[in-house]
Amino acid sequence: MQFGKLSARAKVVSTVGAILVLALPPIARALNFDIFSVIDSTISEDIGGALSSLNSIQSTLQHDEQQVLFPLSLINQAHSYVNTVMTSYRSWMTSVFTLRINSAQLPGSQQLEQSFLSGSFSSVGSLGSFYNTAYGALPSATSAPLAHRQMMDMDDALAKDALAQSVASDQVSSGLITIANQIETESASTAPGTADMLSASARAAELESLASQHKLLAAMLREEAGTLAHGNGLLKQKVANTQQFNGNLAGTVAP
Repeated sequence: MQFGKLSARAKVVSTVGAILVLALPPIARALNFDIFSVIDSTISEDIGGALSSLNSIQSTLQHDEQQVLFPLSLINQAHSYVNTVMTSYRSWMTSVFTLRINSAQLPGSQQLEQSFLSGSFSSVGSLGSFYNTAYGALPSATSAPLAHRQMMDMDDALAKDALAQSVASDQVSSGLITIANQIETESASTAPGTADMLSASARAAELESLASQHKLLAAMLREEAGTLAHGNGLLKQKVANTQQFNGNLAGTVAP
């Protein structure tokens, strides 16, 4: 293409040169100055030689890149390995990720189970009502002491929070699996210059996964703290009951 452009330019220059020669006075033409030979010599020898040297250097650099820096054989081998892994494991792993583990038997329990196994945070809005259907609502003020109602309320709140967090985590995991499949697919045909971009995407997905794990760990710690608080609340209630019993006993035996 470069030589084609040069030829077109040479035609234009030659045309202009011809006009200039025709416009020269007779004395100048008499000097027998051949402008066409000068133009042809410049294009074919000076510019043409420089272009040949540039093409030779470019070919050498391309050979070094393909044989030394980024060997094509190793790149093709890596692509083949990725394709083999995808063919062997992706469909099987997809079936594992989508395996249904529903096991509830009663209608109320099935609704709750379907809600927290949906993998979509949009189902969290109905999770509370399904939870109350499966485990019962909070007793009224006349049905249980205040201390017991408070502990039951907190236990229900912690359980609902943990279930909601698990739904959100499942949704995040589904998105991460999609990103991982995309990175894996692109790595099967990526060029050496774009490998760093895929690595950056993978690191970003890894950070998102770690953040999700930390949120789940925080939910587990809250559950453990709630269990400890519940046990401590029962001890406090026993102490209060013992004090009340001692007071009633003292009033009974007093003269």
